[in-house]
Amino acid sequence: MMTRDIEVAGERLTLHAQRAIHWAAQRTVLVADVHFGKGAVFRRAGIAVPSGDTEDDLARLDALIATFAPLRLVVLGDLVHGAATERSAWVERVRAWRLGHPGVAVELVAGNHDRHFDVASLGIEVRPGQVHTPPFVFSHHPGVHTEGYTLAGHVHPGVTVRDGWRRHRLPAFVFDDDVGMLPAFGTLTGLHEVMPEKGRRIVAVTPAGLLPTQRPGRSGQG
Repeated sequence: MMTRDIEVAGERLTLHAQRAIHWAAQRTVLVADVHFGKGAVFRRAGIAVPSGDTEDDLARLDALIATFAPLRLVVLGDLVHGAATERSAWVERVRAWRLGHPGVAVELVAGNHDRHFDVASLGIEVRPGQVHTPPFVFSHHPGVHTEGYTLAGHVHPGVTVRDGWRRHRLPAFVFDDDVGMLPAFGTLTGLHEVMPEKGRRIVAVTPAGLLPTQRPGRSGQG
């Protein structure tokens, strides 16, 4: 199953296996932690990682836009990974991608990595701090906000799922009472394993689709 509808703060949200959320009532798609340029940073440091991560991530964004036809795309922090110049290949490519979607408002809720590059130069609106869109607060860091239910990134949440004797570490959506966390969208991002807790909803992202691993009111995976 590539999508799964859940209710959060009284709103229906659609989780997508491309590590995104669609909020149909507001025609809004949410992603977090894209980290454009991370592969280039690694290669400059002498770490051998394959190229093409930017193209892969832009193709996935294109697919989400084609599927949901949103009016708004919100990135919950860390759109970019590190310092870059106008000569960086990914900068030119992302700018061209942005120009190709004039009907979609693209916003960045600034994250800690975004200070390394002028994201506004890509044609993307940068929103410092948090963005209050009732009943949600869009944030990079997953803190509790009195203005609404927080949807955030930053943590790169993941879970370990067992398949017989095998163990798989997978990205995951995590929803607690006051804060929800999106998995990192970027191809070259790592995982921070989150633990099951009572009342916590966890939906793992597998190659075959979405897999709920914990239901509300349970204290363990099942």
